[in-house]
Amino acid sequence: MITEFKVNGMHCNSCVALIKMELVENKGVKEVKGNFQKGTINVNFDEKRTTIKELANGIEKTGYKILK
Repeated sequence: MITEFKVNGMHCNSCVALIKMELVENKGVKEVKGNFQKGTINVNFDEKRTTIKELANGIEKTGYKILK
């Protein structure tokens, strides 16, 4: 499954890399792509191994806010 998060506060590729490093620690995550200019993080994940809530918590753990 692929989900997209709108993330507030990303202003460079390092921001995307920080979020990606956090999310790939989750065993259910297959791939993470981000675009700081659009403020988006796309996550390809196995919904049997993780949840959207866990992914969102991972993003917020890095200090960024998910926009609803």
